[in-house]
Amino acid sequence: MTTDRRHTDLVLRVFKELVAAGASGVAPGAVNARLRELGEPMGTWAVRGALTALEHGGAIVIDENTGLWHLADSRAKGRKSGTA
Repeated sequence: MTTDRRHTDLVLRVFKELVAAGASGVAPGAVNARLRELGEPMGTWAVRGALTALEHGGAIVIDENTGLWHLADSRAKGRKSGTA
């Protein structure tokens, strides 16, 4: 596994952890803070790059109005039910 792929997978794992803990949207800074807590610090731009890669892969989407990221499937479910 390449370092970039490892970082992307790690960011996605932390992202899902934050959502499971109740975050309605995730900011890059929240991912950075959690990575530091886990002893896996990553630069801000590395996290932002991983988020962009995850968006391009269809795993997450950004709300351009708030700057918060959401799991792609949860946003789709919200739109279907009229809550997003």
